[in-house]
Amino acid sequence: MDLIKPGQKLSLFFPKSDKLVEIVCVILQVLSDRLIVELPQYFMRYIEFLEVGCPLTVKVFSKLGTVDFNTVVITSPLEDNFTMELDYNAMKLTPGEELPVINAVEDLNILQNDTVLNVKTFEISTESLKFYSDKKFALGDFFDCELILPKNYGIIKFRATVINVDPVYDNEFQVSYSLMNEDDRQSLLYYMYVYSNSSE
Repeated sequence: MDLIKPGQKLSLFFPKSDKLVEIVCVILQVLSDRLIVELPQYFMRYIEFLEVGCPLTVKVFSKLGTVDFNTVVITSPLEDNFTMELDYNAMKLTPGEELPVINAVEDLNILQNDTVLNVKTFEISTESLKFYSDKKFALGDFFDCELILPKNYGIIKFRATVINVDPVYDNEFQVSYSLMNEDDRQSLLYYMYVYSNSSE
């Protein structure tokens, strides 16, 4: 079974200053030695990192897990398309979720009506987080949050929307992010990257 197919989500990673940048893309075509990738509209702000010969770290999210490999740019997005080297011998499959997820114990402050509710997280991904709370929330509820990361990783501020209430454990909730600024998103991404690469 092929691990990489057209239509799958793919993330490009590269360091920029003291941050780790992620560009979320879609695979258009898989050739014997390269991938043709559709870049998002904002790619021009990172064009210097997408020129021919530039090295990138890649994660492809499949049903079987996350496929990781390093690559170089073969054709820049300023040409007909954006292609990258594909080396099947260098790929590593990590079974698990389609999106990166880490176990979490960070504090989450929920801000509602001039009050602060402090709860504990138990799972963080790049698109959502899960937390425990004795206060009941319903699907679609939204509120402002502060995610307190350890050490000097910072405080991540965002608007949360409840997207799941556990049907068995009704004190477990999942929320999606919105209104998160780019600096906070990069801080969260970098924290997840460091955590996942320092934990076995």
